[in-house]
Amino acid sequence: MADSCSGHSVLLFMTVLEAFINGRCDLADPCNRLDNKDNPDDDYDFVVVGGGTAGSVVAGRLSENPQWKVLLLEAGGDEPLSSSVPAWVTAYWWRNDTDWMYYTEPQEKACLADGGKCYWPRGKLLGGCSTINGMMYMRGHAADYDGWAINGAYGWSWHEVFPYFLKSEDNKEIGSGVSGQYHNIGGPMPVQRFRHAPEFAHDVVAASIELGFPPTGDLNGESTTGFTLAQAFNDGGSRYTTARGFLRPGARRANLDVVFNALGSKVVVDPDTKRVTAVEYIKDGVTKTVKVNKEAILSAGTLNSPQILLLSGIGPEETLNKLNIPVIQDLPGVGQNLQNHVGVKLDFTLMKEPDLPVLDWAAAMDYMLKREGPLSSTGLSQLTGMVNSKYAPAGGRQPDVQYFFGGYYASCSDGNTIEPDQYAATERRTVMIAAIALQPRSRGYITLRSTDPTEPPIMQPNYFCDEHEMNVLVEAARIAYRLANTTILREKYGMIPTPGYGDECSGGGPNPTDEYLRCLAQYYTAPENHQVGTCKMGPKIDPMSVVDPQLKVHGIEGLRVIDASIMPTITTGNTAAPTVMVAERGAEFIRSRHQLYKHRPVSGLDNKFGDSSHQNDADDNRWHFANIANKDHKWGNWKWDKDWNWDNRRNEQNPNWIKNPDTPIAAAGN
Repeated sequence: MADSCSGHSVLLFMTVLEAFINGRCDLADPCNRLDNKDNPDDDYDFVVVGGGTAGSVVAGRLSENPQWKVLLLEAGGDEPLSSSVPAWVTAYWWRNDTDWMYYTEPQEKACLADGGKCYWPRGKLLGGCSTINGMMYMRGHAADYDGWAINGAYGWSWHEVFPYFLKSEDNKEIGSGVSGQYHNIGGPMPVQRFRHAPEFAHDVVAASIELGFPPTGDLNGESTTGFTLAQAFNDGGSRYTTARGFLRPGARRANLDVVFNALGSKVVVDPDTKRVTAVEYIKDGVTKTVKVNKEAILSAGTLNSPQILLLSGIGPEETLNKLNIPVIQDLPGVGQNLQNHVGVKLDFTLMKEPDLPVLDWAAAMDYMLKREGPLSSTGLSQLTGMVNSKYAPAGGRQPDVQYFFGGYYASCSDGNTIEPDQYAATERRTVMIAAIALQPRSRGYITLRSTDPTEPPIMQPNYFCDEHEMNVLVEAARIAYRLANTTILREKYGMIPTPGYGDECSGGGPNPTDEYLRCLAQYYTAPENHQVGTCKMGPKIDPMSVVDPQLKVHGIEGLRVIDASIMPTITTGNTAAPTVMVAERGAEFIRSRHQLYKHRPVSGLDNKFGDSSHQNDADDNRWHFANIANKDHKWGNWKWDKDWNWDNRRNEQNPNWIKNPDTPIAAAGN
């Protein structure tokens, strides 16, 4: 962390603080860290490429079967100790060892203040983006997943994916802010609000009520619009990554090997049988190969999974021919369909609020002794809001605008406290509001820059290619200006648009013109980091789909893609929780395909989520769904039926189950 700070006194304070935190066993977790295996075995049943948000889930779940040998290849290293501190959320951005440091191709209509290149921080370390993101827990909207299913991703409707959200969740606030109708306990990922929030964050929620937005404590529950302090992946005042939740509990499993600093470069496919035989990776500049006995799983993320497919000869024939890559499988959709949320950054100044240091010795001691205070949270970043613009889908249930906030960070400090008599001479505090369009229509692509696996791919998001996003943002920005001018924010904080911000654009001020807001979105773009879609899931008849609804790559045996790249369309909100859900489902597909059952499941969920003999013991039955099995459940008309046979509905050998739920179960795979 100290590397990101400047100034002698700041460096000294931060170095002392970081050294103290690194020595805390509850954060460092020395007994459960995963060991690096420099010399892995020659072959494995499953090889997972990428130990990020999804890959950690997949490798952890597959290694639960002691009969399977699992290898996880991670391009970066282990989670740094200080990444556990929520406040240091951006400490590992802009670093070659922990961040891919990706930039888009120059944009004609976005990120113009940065020369048109938008920065996309992506985690290059165990846990991936779950180690460097804001930890916000947002599932998306039911209509997102129903839309997937309607358009060919059979088996991915909301009522079919919902249990997989519950499976990974260990919600700490059921009954005290969120309802057990929508949440679960017992999963590997603790979810709760942070232990600290600036007073300003609570006042923003009050201000939103003044604007007419109903109060809500849970945007993953019955309410889908409003402003709230969001729940996040954290516990005991520290960040929870998928590596921490899914891999560390199995760190001493003899059947799980992890290779750090191993860049997945290619899957080797037999051109005659079209079956994966091995995976290539680069470590210390040397290309190595490991054999695959059952399946290879690409979990390298939306930007890197299509890159690996292309390097393997799987993708658009025209692209492969240009780079003289032998064509193994012509799949035009590889790298296409790139989607990302996009927005505009708005800057405001609190004229009545001095810019006091959030992090001083008192705040440091709060965290070191009690895991409380500003270091235990992400400042204003935990605050969010969802609203409907006039362009939102009819019915008002699926919002098309989300607000993110920035400010009150406890990042770098010299540890000193400013006395009240110095307030007048102190700079005023600034805060940022990013208004985001949640349902973008613009589509971009990923393709190869060269055949060198170490070169980043070409990333072209085509921001604002479709005018829809810009129209939404103009209205969203106006709502943000109204929010800043509410009684509580105006009178208590003196909140005004920051003077001089956006001077590149004409028509600014307290009542900006539409042209000013459009210009501002192009200069001060909020490019977000919710990239999805480049290995689209869909039926084989869809020429742009890359994987089928079981996440198997079309035309290739023994290869799946399991990460955010498979999402046909982007979800309504942050994508971390949906990515975990995708990984849970993907791992379950693999287990269903290869698991040798002593007894075939009779009641699907009993066997998948815990032995039926433990149904009365919530501690033994880890995936306990009693919370949602009641007549008052409000997710549409769906009611949980413990006798509903999931194997019929998931059976990859009987895709017609959606037309005939009574389709017989196929024989178990080997």
